[in-house]
Amino acid sequence: MRLSGRAAEEALGVNGAQLVVLQKLGESSADSLAELASRTHTDPSSASVVVSRLVARGLVAREASPEDARRVTIALTSAGRALLRR
Repeated sequence: MRLSGRAAEEALGVNGAQLVVLQKLGESSADSLAELASRTHTDPSSASVVVSRLVARGLVAREASPEDARRVTIALTSAGRALLRR
């Protein structure tokens, strides 16, 4: 089901940009903010703001990459997956 930004806010409590990020992370985690920004067709600073808000709500988690400490893997939490199933 596709939701407009306003409908997403009303139904799920997330804005349109947050919903796009959640959907992309639902497809697969991201190995960096740059990758996520590319997948969502935004710039990394915008993606960072959205991810920070989703992390604060417990819908997304950031984890240091075991291969490269400068990189951060971004993935849905169980709460984020549950929100997408609604």
